[in-house]
Amino acid sequence: MKKVSGFVLVVLLLSGALNFAGLMFGLFYEGFFFDNVAHFLTAMGLVALAAELAHWHAGISLGSVRRALLAGALLGIVGGGLWEIFEVIVDYFVPEVYNPPVDTLLDMTFGTLGGAAGAWRTQAYLASTAKHRRTV
Repeated sequence: MKKVSGFVLVVLLLSGALNFAGLMFGLFYEGFFFDNVAHFLTAMGLVALAAELAHWHAGISLGSVRRALLAGALLGIVGGGLWEIFEVIVDYFVPEVYNPPVDTLLDMTFGTLGGAAGAWRTQAYLASTAKHRRTV
């Protein structure tokens, strides 16, 4: 059984730390930069993890770079959409928290871009490991 790459572990740990800091210290509401980086890295890490696990355990390949980008973007937008639904529910029950529509749009955009980046990176990583195995 293959292990998850160190890159994925680092991105997920960084993402977890950013999300924890954002929730604990209210950093998500302090400006443009922090929230978008957190959404990008979270989607990137989760899609890269899913792609590696699908490859190593189910034999599912991302295929071409184009297919990887599309699959990653789709996972990023679906995951981001589910997260935004959760935020709307929280907004309803906790009126002090408000996420304007532009926040939702930016969150979805950065989640989609992060998902595409995660799939692209994983496709390249898996292709390079396959080439390495053939030459050894």
